[in-house]
Amino acid sequence: MKKIAIGMLAASLLLCACGNREVSYDPKVYKEYALTGSDFETLNYLYSYSSADLGIVANIVDGLVEADEYGNLVPSLAKSWEHNEDYSVWTFTLRDDLKWLDSSKQVYAEVTADDFVFAAEYVLDPANVSLNVNSYLPIIDGAQAYYDAKVAGEAVDFSMVGIRALDEKTIQYTMKDGKGVPYFPSVLTYTAFYPANRAYVESLDKNDDGTPKFGLDKDHVLYCGAFIIDELTRGSIRVFSKNEQYWDQENVHFDTVEVQYYKDKESVYEAFTRGEASYAPLVSSQAKNLYDQGSENLIQTELQFTSYVLFMNNHVSYDENVNLALSNENFRRSLFYGIDRDLINELENPINPESIEAFSFSARGFVTAPDGTDYLDLGNSKQFQTSQFDLAKAEQFKQLAVEELSAQGVTFPIDLTFAVVAGDETAATRGRLIQEAIEALGTDYVTCRNQEYMQSTYAQDRAEGKFALVLGGWTADYADPINNLTSVSSDGTMNQGLEIGTVGMSHWNYPEMDAMLQEADRITDLEERYTAFANIEAWLNEHAYYIPIYQKGGTYEVTTVNNYTKKRASAGIDQFKWKGIVAYDHVITVDENAAFKETWEANRHTFIMDEQ
Repeated sequence: MKKIAIGMLAASLLLCACGNREVSYDPKVYKEYALTGSDFETLNYLYSYSSADLGIVANIVDGLVEADEYGNLVPSLAKSWEHNEDYSVWTFTLRDDLKWLDSSKQVYAEVTADDFVFAAEYVLDPANVSLNVNSYLPIIDGAQAYYDAKVAGEAVDFSMVGIRALDEKTIQYTMKDGKGVPYFPSVLTYTAFYPANRAYVESLDKNDDGTPKFGLDKDHVLYCGAFIIDELTRGSIRVFSKNEQYWDQENVHFDTVEVQYYKDKESVYEAFTRGEASYAPLVSSQAKNLYDQGSENLIQTELQFTSYVLFMNNHVSYDENVNLALSNENFRRSLFYGIDRDLINELENPINPESIEAFSFSARGFVTAPDGTDYLDLGNSKQFQTSQFDLAKAEQFKQLAVEELSAQGVTFPIDLTFAVVAGDETAATRGRLIQEAIEALGTDYVTCRNQEYMQSTYAQDRAEGKFALVLGGWTADYADPINNLTSVSSDGTMNQGLEIGTVGMSHWNYPEMDAMLQEADRITDLEERYTAFANIEAWLNEHAYYIPIYQKGGTYEVTTVNNYTKKRASAGIDQFKWKGIVAYDHVITVDENAAFKETWEANRHTFIMDEQ
């Protein structure tokens, strides 16, 4: 009762603030938030892949390319690029007059092609224990052999790796084994491929483990991005100022960015009502209260590019009946069509749950064909791009499953366990909703119960087969379906069908899917390539190996920002950039937001037409 009361109070404060003319917002000062306990560890972007770290790095260092507000990859530090006929060699030409600045805002050096070569050398040197080494190994020619030789202590020259500075302004990448990689520019949106100045890094003192103190704090990193860090105090405040030497100043609309720490999102709401935050995300209860009060400032955010699906494990340790049931296609199909996603998704979006429903393993908007068609609307996938909840169809598959499984000696009901982190009431509530949705098929057929775990033992609990169901999703490293779908191949990161007893969320061994992946990955024509991968997404749905539940995003906020000026990035770290964002001196209304979206859609359509 206390939590409800607090939620209603905050909602009332927001409603008042949105209509309070005394509250003002400075459109030149962007006021971001960070939650206490989610602080950064390092600014060494060649080492880290933590979002807490890279959320800072994205605003102080640029890569060769970047995403724009429409989702296109456009020039950044590179002014142009080209590839050979089979997409196996990519050559990038840098802009003129690109500057590295130090924390005192003095020019240190020019950005050159060697900065990208050195970044690769750093990542591929095992002495630096970079967490990003796998960004290079499967893609860049010679990277695996070089890294293995370094691990073995052999004296090897970096010239064996397919990364070369052809001159001060030209950097060339050669793909592994001469394979065509049409999506390579999107790979470069991740910080493992960001530049670093060789002389600067090598001039720094060493840590006790022998690694350089690169990225230790704001004074141990160089800047070539839109902002420079003025103050960086863990748990207190971060202050950034506009880089006056930046190559694209006209698209940097904030003179200052201030990041304040808050204990929880409710505290951000309160700060917003005082004009101390540029936007505030709303938890479900807050959004529902504002909706019920008729707020004109309740903005639904756009969907992001991760789908959350139910993974089904047919190798649990607690009941062989479960393994036989989940190995039965008709049983899985009864779940696929019998689960009411809206019931579950009301937890994330109590106002419009159908708007966040996921339809495939990959998320809508993740990649688009050259003509602007969503990748998932191609090929056989298109038929699944609507709600699949159909109790009549589920009942048909249920009857087939009962007949087939009974013949195998399986007894009912099937006892499914759903993984829930201990102490997380939101996760527990989601588990109860999933239980309700599954048991609608009949508790004489299937039951579901929450199985708690501790974060410290989660991997071990999965390996021991304690969970029949796990909710999870894959966030892409680069914008191509091969990255998403490889994660659920027979030996994928999330599905480990070749090694039972490992930490995979599922354990499907499906050679047919693996063969389709390999064949699709050979195609370089984008529309043909995406259609081949879309057919794989459809195949996974047809056989009900995964059950799509919801797509990330689509939640609610109050804001002073035109959200359609933000980077639309389905991979990499451009999603964290403040560059390009336009803010206003007032709280945005629903009508204003709709006008922003209409303009954005028209401009995006024009861009697509111009490219054809």
